[in-house]
Amino acid sequence: MKWRLTAILCFLAASPVYAFNFTLSEAEFRVWDDRCKKAFSGVGAGRASGYFRNMSKQEQMEASKFGEAAGAAWHYCAGVIYLQRAAITAGQEREGNLKRAVAEMSFTINKIEPHHSWYPEMHIDFARAHYTSGLKKEAFSILQRLIATHPTHSLPYTALAYYLKRENQLEQAIGVLQKAPELLLNESAELNYFLGWYLMEDDKAEAAVPYAKRAYALNYPVPTLRQRLAAKGLNW
Repeated sequence: MKWRLTAILCFLAASPVYAFNFTLSEAEFRVWDDRCKKAFSGVGAGRASGYFRNMSKQEQMEASKFGEAAGAAWHYCAGVIYLQRAAITAGQEREGNLKRAVAEMSFTINKIEPHHSWYPEMHIDFARAHYTSGLKKEAFSILQRLIATHPTHSLPYTALAYYLKRENQLEQAIGVLQKAPELLLNESAELNYFLGWYLMEDDKAEAAVPYAKRAYALNYPVPTLRQRLAAKGLNW
């Protein structure tokens, strides 16, 4: 029995242990999603940060449970910060931030259940981290899988179309948006706006008008599409 215990201890000592070690500035903390603040407050790094001095043990337990239920969401949330840092850094520092963003998000992505309400949003950011890192094929695959698992969610359609357009694949971007279920085309102001915008850019301004009308009927706040169509003599 003693040799078994010794063997187990040696195995544990030799095995890598991933400790969540993450700090963020006060400015980063202020703009963090409230869900991220809650998840972070439930782990040791959060308690050591000094941002949650007045939390009770019960509140810490609830926060930990909340974050764990979202696939250890504090990892994803750290990834979001690293992605933000990558946007304002360059060279090796930028590359390091991007690698850490993908790694941290991967931890949560591999754990979160598809039925969780945060799942689509996390995968959108996960795709963005890959695309920004130059892993474009992987980013497209993430979004295509998300469309397959969450076909009634508008974000994967608009995100995939956006990246296709950036790759000068405008026709494919339009096709992605047009394949969205009619329910989404009736309810998503953003989806209609971008479909109208991409059709206009593809010299199909008249075809863009119904989508523009629907977007503004759904209270899309940016007037640019209406103005651009009006300049082409298409008013309503």
